[in-house]
This record gives sequence, structure tokens and C-alpha cells, in this order.
Amino acid sequence: MRLFYALNFDESTLDRLSSIQKRTNPFLTKGKATSTFNLHLTLSFLGEQSPTLVPCLESILQQLPDTQQRLLFTHIGYFPKRGGSIIWVGVRENPELHSLHRMLRFQLHQQQVPFKDERFKAHITLFRGARFESLPLIEPFRCNAKSISLMHSTQTNGVLTYIPLATKYL
Repeated sequence: MRLFYALNFDESTLDRLSSIQKRTNPFLTKGKATSTFNLHLTLSFLGEQSPTLVPCLESILQQLPDTQQRLLFTHIGYFPKRGGSIIWVGVRENPELHSLHRMLRFQLHQQQVPFKDERFKAHITLFRGARFESLPLIEPFRCNAKSISLMHSTQTNGVLTYIPLATKYL
């Protein structure tokens, strides 16, 4: 199972992110938009894991604090990729979010769960495989994350789908 932990958002935040996608799309010569229902902020990507590990991963989720995560989205950026860039909306530096990420990483290490331990860059992916000359500016906006979920990434009828396996509401 391809798994990750994610911060999820309410409908109004998803609508706002979708609006940013629509305003960004004319700047692109190529790119595939993330479906609105798949928009999230990845806290930790676990990659391929055995289904037998899911109860342990659910337990780790429940041990995380349920403190409100208030985020300020401030800019659009990108990760260059050979086949086309990943365009994302970025979060202003946030000590509470980084603390949550460190706690999650610590728990994963404690339980000896293998995962991709890359540098944490808080963002929400808007497009993949994108080509562009420039990107628009956005008006900064605040939101609260509504939950943290253990997510299963799978293809359903050829469509990338993220299925929450366990959720902790904030």
C-alpha cells in the first residue's frame, strides 16, 4: 500500500485553493491539476508499506497532538522536474507545523517504520508535469487544518484517489 500522512482542509479552503489553480492555469503551457478532493498538505510520505503495518500507523496518528494548525498560505512555487514541474502553494514558516512534523517523524523512527526522510517543505501540490514561463502572485490567506489522516494513495478506474484509513480531527 502506498501511504502518507496528510493535513486536510475544510470546503472553503479547498474552494480557495481550487480558485488559485484556476487563476494559475492560464500561465501554463502544460500541466495536470490536482483534483480538488485530493488537495492536502503531506506531513510524511511513507511510500509502499505492508497492510499489516496499518494498525501501528493508526496508533502513531492517534498519539499526535490535536492542536489546531493555523496556516498562512503566501506564495506559489515549484519543484523543477524533468518531465514538467510540480507547482504548489506554499505556507509561511510555521513552528507549530514543523513541530508536528518532527513529532510524527520521531514516532515513525521509534516504531522502526521506514519512510522518506526528506527535508520538510510545507506545501500543497496544485499541478504536476507543468511547463510555464511565469507564475501568478496570490493574495495571502489563512486557514485552519481540519484533520490529520493516514492516507492510502491508489488508482481507482484510472483516477488517482487518496483514501483516508484513519483520521484525527483538530
